[in-house]
Amino acid sequence: MDILATTHDLKYFKDFWKNVNKLNGKPRLPVSVNGVSEPRAIAEMFKDHFRVPSQPLIPGEVAETGAQRNGDTDIPLIHITAIEVAKVIRHMTRGKSPGHDGLSIEHLKYAGAHLPDVLALLFNLCIRHSYLPPDLIKTIVVPIVKNKTGDPSDKTNYRPISLATITAKVLDGVLDRRLDEHITLHDAQFGFQKGLSTESAILALKHTIRYYTDRSTPVYACFLDLSKAFDLVSYPMLWDKLDRVGVPIELKGIFRHWYENQDNCVRWGDECSAEYRLECGVRQGGLTSPRLFNLYVDGLIRELSSMHAGCSIDGVNVNNISYADDMVLLSPSISALRRLLLVCESYALAHVLKYNCKKSEFMVFTATNNYPRVVPPVKLNGTTLSRVRQYKYLGHIVTEDLKDDQDIERERRALAVRSNMIARRFARASEQVKITLFKAFCQSFYSGSLWVKYTRTAYSTLRVQYNNAFRMLMRLPWHCSASGMFAEARVNDFYAIMRKKVASLMNRVCGSCNSILRAVGESYECPISHHWTTVLVGLG
Repeated sequence: MDILATTHDLKYFKDFWKNVNKLNGKPRLPVSVNGVSEPRAIAEMFKDHFRVPSQPLIPGEVAETGAQRNGDTDIPLIHITAIEVAKVIRHMTRGKSPGHDGLSIEHLKYAGAHLPDVLALLFNLCIRHSYLPPDLIKTIVVPIVKNKTGDPSDKTNYRPISLATITAKVLDGVLDRRLDEHITLHDAQFGFQKGLSTESAILALKHTIRYYTDRSTPVYACFLDLSKAFDLVSYPMLWDKLDRVGVPIELKGIFRHWYENQDNCVRWGDECSAEYRLECGVRQGGLTSPRLFNLYVDGLIRELSSMHAGCSIDGVNVNNISYADDMVLLSPSISALRRLLLVCESYALAHVLKYNCKKSEFMVFTATNNYPRVVPPVKLNGTTLSRVRQYKYLGHIVTEDLKDDQDIERERRALAVRSNMIARRFARASEQVKITLFKAFCQSFYSGSLWVKYTRTAYSTLRVQYNNAFRMLMRLPWHCSASGMFAEARVNDFYAIMRKKVASLMNRVCGSCNSILRAVGESYECPISHHWTTVLVGLG
């Protein structure tokens, strides 16, 4: 606790959080997993569990595409500069686990001024020859528990985390910047896009639904779930899509070599499994992986958005909203929704993707005076989807009546868990340390700027929970003034946090180049915009 207080007073915040994280001891490995107890055998079991076999393509789906296939020589060569390498190294996050070589980002940051020149020379040679040294692209896969409250001896409760070499991470960062110059995604894709977030996607969803329900028109929303979407990307189709968007052949060649020659092994404790190679799917944890996956499904988004079916706002088609592999279809009628689902089914079949019909569900949002008496069944791949009254979309609870009480209660419970943890584990820390932890863990209020339709009771309950969390952490009497204690500690109260969150989201929406968000920001009829104005003037 003294170390935490000292580092905080000296404003060494990186050391502060490093020492905080040390208090979170690493969980011990279970004695056995699925009845297997020998470490090497467990590693082999996870290798078979994480490995996804490639699926056969439909004949004729991948076609020859133009100049790059014919070997034209007028394509500009890719040249990586030392400035690009230095910029990537400078922006990489510290404290990440090293790969099999034991090197971390700190080694590169303090290796001297000439290292970017050497790495740039190495990367240019690799790209020219479409070749990467085997030791550079070798990856260690570590199983990580998904649900800490679940069964640690069940292999399905683990997800893979890939530990690549730090040199490969730098190269991946450079290639990601180059891909950004050639890949332009549709505005309905909110995942891994600059200036966009999960809140942006949720805002687009709720605004579209309100736009129709306020006009006495129901909205049918279908939430689709892709099974292992990132792991089922077909390499031939991915290379074809890179060709179609004009990615230079050298850039495509280095990706092709990387994916076809990367050796992986699963590590459990001190033992490693036999090496294996990826047959399909983007690399786990790769910096370019989200962009490549977005490109892989961008064709589906464009095909859906070009259809004259589903919802639209002021001429902007909003019949689908995606955040990476999470997609929701929006339609004012069942017939149009079925047409959209047929397009999704055919695209998934052609691109060897699979929808999980058990996790895919649909909802009906209605106006109070226009409730459909009979809702026909909605089917996906011949399976009737379940109709639900509420759905947790990107962590935000969306209900049939668009009330936010359930989501506010979700956030209140999460706040109670976090505040109790801090108060219990840091009871003897200094006041400044407690305040720093409180700001970091108790002021997030995820998607709070989107709360519009709620009861005063639910909103006040969350505010009281926030106030009591600070009292408990600072050991203040329960009857003390909330405004006084926050003012004395120089901490924002509940209303100040909400105003800042609303102002931040408003600025992002109004300044966004995304056509869907621009339609939201320019709509004066939007209840969310009216609520933002109310909150900012202090009437919320």
